[in-house]
Parts: sequence; C-alpha cells; structure tokens
Amino acid sequence: MKIGKAKRLLILFAMAYAASACAQTEINGPQSGVLGPGTYLVTGEITVESGDSLTVVSGTTFLHNGNHKWLISGQLTVEGAAGDSIYFVRQDSIDDHRWGGLVFQAGAPPAVLDYCVIDHCYMPSYNGPSASITVKGSLGLTLKHSRISNAACNNDHGGVYASNTIILIDSCVIRDNSAVNHPKGMGVFLENCDGSQILHTVISGNTSDGA
Repeated sequence: MKIGKAKRLLILFAMAYAASACAQTEINGPQSGVLGPGTYLVTGEITVESGDSLTVVSGTTFLHNGNHKWLISGQLTVEGAAGDSIYFVRQDSIDDHRWGGLVFQAGAPPAVLDYCVIDHCYMPSYNGPSASITVKGSLGLTLKHSRISNAACNNDHGGVYASNTIILIDSCVIRDNSAVNHPKGMGVFLENCDGSQILHTVISGNTSDGA
C-alpha cells in the first residue's frame, strides 16, 4: 500500500515529536556534577546541597510541571552562550506549571547565571521574601545577559530579591513581573546589599497592586 507524501510527512513529524518527548529526562531532588545539554522535565523540588556543585551548560532547557523551587546551598554555575541561552520555564502554558524560582540560601558560594531565561515563576506567599531569583545571605551572585520575565508573586517580590549579599546584574532584561499585594520590588529589590551594581539592564513593565 502506498502512502501519500503528506501522510508520510505527518508520520515523520509524529515520530520526531514522540522521540523528542521521550528524550526528556525527569529530575528532582539533590543535583550535582554537570547537567546538559538536553531537555529536563523537573517533577519536584531541586536542591544543590552544601559542599556540592552543579554546572549547567549551553543547550539545556528545564521544563517544570509544577510549583517546584530550586534551593541552592552549594555552588551553582549556569553558563549559556550568545544565541544559546539556558531556559528555566514551565512545561505547558498553564498556571499549574508555573514554577517556584531559584532560591540561594545563606552561606551559599558565589553563583553565576549567564545567558539564562527565567520565565513564568509563581510565589504563593512562601515564608519570607521571594522572587524569581531570591538571594538570602549567600556569598554573591553574578547575573548577566539574562531575562527574568512574567513572574506572579503573592505578597512577595517579582523579578529579583536580594538581602545581605552583593550581586551584579549586567546586560539583563527584567520585565513584565507582578507583585500582588506588595507595594514595591516588582522588578528588583535589594536590601542591605552595599556594593551591588545594576549595569546596562532594562527594567520595564513590572507592576504591583500593593499600597
């Protein structure tokens, strides 16, 4: 039986899509070593524990299927490249797949996030301030050539929140984040962060309905 050209193309597309779906590696829990390149389905909370290190390389995408946080106490290095960013995003365009953001814990070593896209986080009133990127007393963060966008935070901050640390934000875009019931900090909020710098960065379209 002959198969028409259009039908063959449809079958090939379906096979390619199925192969791509099967290629996703499910991850959760403690992580260390090197991740990527490839696509990972994040099915639970991710941790980088004290004394461990995790490096994420170009060509890596993290798809989150729920409100899962990354809790960082060890060394995290995420270095994409121009035209080959590393993506931290939701799996599907539904509210249930908004994820919980990156949280750098007190005492965590200096971290680097370069050429990253951090998109569609949701913080539903965790204990203490939080945002798409939260830095609480870590030993420093360098954030470069990255986009933080479309966060929705309830009683919390939107794009970046940092306290008692030193951070550098350089050549980034922080846009379209919202802080619900919070008066400030929709884009970037720094508290006790003497020596921190924000350079060559676009901060726009961030909103709050707080008083």
